[in-house]
Amino acid sequence: MASNAFLFVYGTLKKGGELHAELKSQGSHFIGAGKIKGRLFRIRGESYPGALPSSGREYIQGELYKLEQPRLALKRLDDIEGCSEGLFVRKRVDAWVGNKKVRVWTYFYGQEANTSKRIPSGSFRVKAAARKRAAG
Repeated sequence: MASNAFLFVYGTLKKGGELHAELKSQGSHFIGAGKIKGRLFRIRGESYPGALPSSGREYIQGELYKLEQPRLALKRLDDIEGCSEGLFVRKRVDAWVGNKKVRVWTYFYGQEANTSKRIPSGSFRVKAAARKRAAG
């Protein structure tokens, strides 16, 4: 199995997230819950989070998917994530699913996060974001 076939998601691409249907439409298969090293932020004025890499003991909780056609799927997801505008940057990182380490793609926030609020738990709650959008 090609290592470039794995994608780690932590925000709106997760199950229940507003962009999850896009991920499913790309032929993805849920592998399990996982984590990567990094810091997670609620982006000011937006309904989605952003992650920044970290070499410390900070982790972001999310979901791991296997992509059926990685090249096509990642091209589409790059468009959705605004990679050409610099909103997000796709990078390879290590992810942990249980005690197994896997090399994955993920999207890090490509902008300054100084005005964004840190999510100390490292876990973005999709349903809370959806309720907030519906209410406001």
